[in-house]
Amino acid sequence: MPSNIQIVRSPDFLRVRSDGRADLEAGKKLLAGIAEAALRLDDYCLMVDMRDTSGQLSPDDQLELAGSLLRYGGTFLHKTAILCPRERFDHARFFSMLAGNHGFRRIRAFFDYEVAMEWLLDPTID
Repeated sequence: MPSNIQIVRSPDFLRVRSDGRADLEAGKKLLAGIAEAALRLDDYCLMVDMRDTSGQLSPDDQLELAGSLLRYGGTFLHKTAILCPRERFDHARFFSMLAGNHGFRRIRAFFDYEVAMEWLLDPTID
């Protein structure tokens, strides 16, 4: 069972530009920051809390962000829960599918905090 769950809140992860669209470059930089912080951890899972994000990435931006995970493979091979509002679940699930296509099969989308935590904490579920 993981001994450490790192929670990243949406304002820390994805910023919204003045035009209301999500800032892809800021998202990439913050992925790098998450990966750097994870280097000091041995056994961990991640939860990215996107419930308060007001902008969203286009499908092309999601594909680019999923592809950028390749730079940080060791970090995102650990269980990573993406927590989002119910109305954006399909977008988060699409991102997790794109990430899976790049080899990151332990990234899952959730709209329920408790279900996400159960998944992160259960060593029998991958």
